[in-house]
Amino acid sequence: MKTTIKEIPIFFASDDNYVPLLATAIKSLLTNASKEYTYKIYVLTTNMSQDKREKIAEMATSNSTIEFIALAKELDKVKHLFRLRDYYSKETYYRFFIPDLFPKYKKVIYLDCDIIVKGDISELYNIDLGDNYVAASPEEVFTLHPNYMDYPRKALGIEPEVYFNAGVMLLNTERLLKDKIAEKFVALAEKYTFRIVQDEDYLNVLLKDHKMILPLDWNKTAFKNDSYDDKNLKIIHYKIVWRPWHYENVLYEDIFWMFAKQTDFYLDLKDKLSHYDDAAKQKDKDLFDWFIVATKEDAENPNNYRLTHKKVMKEGGIVSKLSYLKKLKKVSKLIGIKGHRSVYGSRKK
Repeated sequence: MKTTIKEIPIFFASDDNYVPLLATAIKSLLTNASKEYTYKIYVLTTNMSQDKREKIAEMATSNSTIEFIALAKELDKVKHLFRLRDYYSKETYYRFFIPDLFPKYKKVIYLDCDIIVKGDISELYNIDLGDNYVAASPEEVFTLHPNYMDYPRKALGIEPEVYFNAGVMLLNTERLLKDKIAEKFVALAEKYTFRIVQDEDYLNVLLKDHKMILPLDWNKTAFKNDSYDDKNLKIIHYKIVWRPWHYENVLYEDIFWMFAKQTDFYLDLKDKLSHYDDAAKQKDKDLFDWFIVATKEDAENPNNYRLTHKKVMKEGGIVSKLSYLKKLKKVSKLIGIKGHRSVYGSRKK
């Protein structure tokens, strides 16, 4: 009896700048993925050159495809809501709209580009989500850094141990679509702006009551954590100042460069490292210093999200509920997403 090979949908979001990292992430994913599945990789983008798309598409294997998606024009109507800062691009917000763009899937994996998949990605996909919107690992920085721990608790009403990092997520797209999470994001973004982790803050407050916290194995930041045993390490996340293409002597950098060498973008990444000068590193340091001040300010701000939301819920009332429903209906018409349009297909070897 012939066995039907199961398809696993995986999403990235990238612009031209992140293509070398995207290529490295895809190479590691496909190298370590079980051959018992097929992998449908989608890259959401609005700004990627043709030659780079071709190089990425050529990385597809016999059991994978890579497709580039031009997002629906309707998303332009809400682009003013995308708060951009330092290394953020508007592509980082597109994960909110995956359920609307791909209603055929019941669940999908979303991955940032600045990762290495060391384990078998099918193991993540096969986790039973139950009724949860998302399964994700904790934001490790918030659990270890004393300057940051108060921020999720006091500013958002979420304990740091269960504030998840949105760079690696298993998403229950069926329930996210049913409960109109994309529309709720737009409605919330219109009235409240997060300045610390931006898109990640929105996801955490919107999904806080229906989430599954995974072991750190699935999203380990590339710094030393004495309490973590990396024998079961599955995904490495090279973020902030722990980026081997910007800094030397980063934890797990040997794994990153091993896969980078197997792509067409190895020299580009080495060039980034050699040209990341003192001015760029000082900018990173300044950002870290700003984080310390900003997280403390937001934690103590009487108008932060947690206190504002608490006040709104306390006042409540039928009038505010009807107003919210009316606004939600308006937002639904505004974004009106009806599928997607592919800009460049994939190639199988």
